[in-house]
Amino acid sequence: MDFKTTLREDGLVVENGQLVLKIGSDLCLKPYLLAESRALSIAASENSPGPAFQARLGGYPVNRFQVDWEKLSIETISDSLGPGRRIILQAKADQYGHPLYTGARIEARVSLSFYENLPLAIIGQAEFTNLGKDKLTIDQLAGNCYRLDRRLVTPGERPWRFASYQGAAYRWGRDYSLIWIENDTERTNFMGADPLNPAEGEFGGTPLVDLWAPECGLAVASAEPLPQWISLPVRTLPDGTVEISVAEVPEKRFGQKTTLAPGESCTTIRSAVILHRLDFHDALRVYGDILRGQGVNIPSSSPDFCYAPYWKSWGFGLDFKLDQIYGVLEEIKSFGIEMAMLDDGWFTLYGDWKPNPAPEKFPGGDEDMRRFIRRVKKAGFKTSIWWYPQGVSPESDLAREHPDWLIMNEDGSFPRCMRKLYFLCPEHPEAVAYIASLTEKFLRDWDYDGLYLDTTGQSAAPPCFNPAHNHQSPLDSFTGDYKLYQAIYKTAQRIKPGCPVEMCICGIPHDPFKMPYYNVANASDPVNLSQMRQRIKVEKAFRGPSFCVGDCYQIPMDEWDEWSVPESFESAMGTGAQMTTLYSDLSAEQIAKWKRWFQIYQRLRLSSGEYLNLYDIAFDRPEAHVVRKDGKLYYGFFAERWSRQRPIVLRGLEPGKTYRVYDYANEIDLGTVSADKPEVRRSFRESLLLEVSPVG
Repeated sequence: MDFKTTLREDGLVVENGQLVLKIGSDLCLKPYLLAESRALSIAASENSPGPAFQARLGGYPVNRFQVDWEKLSIETISDSLGPGRRIILQAKADQYGHPLYTGARIEARVSLSFYENLPLAIIGQAEFTNLGKDKLTIDQLAGNCYRLDRRLVTPGERPWRFASYQGAAYRWGRDYSLIWIENDTERTNFMGADPLNPAEGEFGGTPLVDLWAPECGLAVASAEPLPQWISLPVRTLPDGTVEISVAEVPEKRFGQKTTLAPGESCTTIRSAVILHRLDFHDALRVYGDILRGQGVNIPSSSPDFCYAPYWKSWGFGLDFKLDQIYGVLEEIKSFGIEMAMLDDGWFTLYGDWKPNPAPEKFPGGDEDMRRFIRRVKKAGFKTSIWWYPQGVSPESDLAREHPDWLIMNEDGSFPRCMRKLYFLCPEHPEAVAYIASLTEKFLRDWDYDGLYLDTTGQSAAPPCFNPAHNHQSPLDSFTGDYKLYQAIYKTAQRIKPGCPVEMCICGIPHDPFKMPYYNVANASDPVNLSQMRQRIKVEKAFRGPSFCVGDCYQIPMDEWDEWSVPESFESAMGTGAQMTTLYSDLSAEQIAKWKRWFQIYQRLRLSSGEYLNLYDIAFDRPEAHVVRKDGKLYYGFFAERWSRQRPIVLRGLEPGKTYRVYDYANEIDLGTVSADKPEVRRSFRESLLLEVSPVG
């Protein structure tokens, strides 16, 4: 490990390969990325940004820390994240005489860990001890607090002009993978699931925010192996700089420590700062590795059959008729589609999960369901079924007979998700066993081949105050929400090894702590094609370059209702997505188009290729994606219109080699290009898909 420290008059300088960290005597941290013979940083150290680890105690911030450099210690470490080095700093804030509040004396012990396996990340934590005589309330603790300024790497630019990824769950349709910072940006990015404060958005998400410029980026994230009741606020300040942190507010109702008596200590959660080039891709990849190193076993690839294209019955809506499904099977089989999925509308009530007895659905109950599956399989398809396992209808038999299985609010009421449904408690063994038994029923008794888990309610569970559960803390349901999905996945893989289990989170970021328990992700119901492509890149970064990520459906333009994306086979192929579709009826022209694209998908199978992070989705134009498969590079370029007068640069070619360029969407040979001048001049509208293969 290339690790070096130098103590200077203005603080400590830590050098660790491409990462340099300057630590001021006031606990201000300034991380740098070494790239192209330059030390790049968007973190401001001027204008008193304050310590990187902060406490608000007794109603006021404690921020006048002074490091005692004589107590600096550096130790060798080896833990679940691998070998590394740890710096431990001790500082005191003696704020007697401050004109605004009674004096406080606080000691901070800050640890900063550098790992060989995580060369561009630092994991930090702070412990604050009350050295004063008065008891103090713990109002807020925060870690990895930075003030960012675009002008530090792009002189003359506006200080707030960053692209950002912000992982909190807000609303269907709102961007999270690419948000442009403005001069009035203010988002709390709360990661909890609080029925008392539901107005800001949905529950949960991904506990990471990342801001970047073309030169470099900086992300902060929780480094804990379980969900945390935290926020990751992003706020533009009056001077135009942007403030970010990982913040937590302890609450007495959850049994958390909310006061600090003399001599007592409190600790921030562990949080990470990650440096990178290009867009969010590498920050998410590194964050995924931090979680994997701590036992959150996120798979990096999918079983073979998961990549099979599929058709969903949602084209017929909730009021589908079985004859409608039977009527399209021959057509979708001619496309090369291998799975027919039964979507929402097949059941009576959430929680009971009985087949809908409507005359043209399943009037014979379970036996009609088995008969349906046998017919679909006889037609040559595998099948999967739509399911929201955690949701319970208030009028269901389950809610009436087993209120002791449900998450309960502090006042005895039951919190509801956006579908107005109750939540099963993931920490109640009987509730989890019931969900495992339903998995067994769907896959073994009914003989489905896979599961499609859906709705935003899967993102996070609210706190549970149900006295029947004997939780150590009401937050047990929030931190242990993954256990319900763990039971589903383990049961499914035991019954049918390698079967696809997909999760759609309906327009909001995926929860990384559930990622070990589904082997197909998707673009999370995007509402435009840019969102679709961005979110496919998000999932490829997080999960792995060859992980199966669905495109979230090819919907014919004449059936498009604007709640999702219209047809764009080019966007799916160009990003290496799994190709899926839903429709109710196709014309002869559309049938020919669908057949052609699904055959291209089956021939190339780019969804199992290796997604390469070579372009910045925010700043590079045209928008570009690259997938490597069988020794060839497949480029997807996207723009409203692109002139041949503007050369397109093909990144990733091997120096000294010549490549043949083929427009595989239009079946046009574009000749050869040299890696020494990797440029293509080709005008296009909306998309250009290229297969680039080495000559000889």
